Amino acid sequence: MVNTCPEDAQKILKIVPYSQGFHFFMPDGHYTGETAISLCSFLRELGAIDVQSIKFHFDRGDFQKWIKLTFGDEELARQVDGIEKKTPEEPLLEKLKQIVQKRISELQLAH
Repeated sequence: MVNTCPEDAQKILKIVPYSQGFHFFMPDGHYTGETAISLCSFLRELGAIDVQSIKFHFDRGDFQKWIKLTFGDEELARQVDGIEKKTPEEPLLEKLKQIVQKRISELQLAH
């Protein structure tokens, strides 16, 4: 775990405008109708989104980019990027949820 100061934790846990949210798409390019506007809503969406959408975005590196660029959380982006690329959909979903939940908990403690 990387020590995170309260100011950084607050910045990472912030809610962003809809336009900066993570918009989930399916591999065929259609929008799922779901958008995450914070790490907490991202975690909730992971539980509701079709796993094909999750695999599609993970394979492209979309989650990592969004986490790093939108929230400045290089630690979480690195952890997500560390998941084996060939991980099947269901185990991938579980790993993502575990990593994000753990990071949110760490940040809430630092906050």
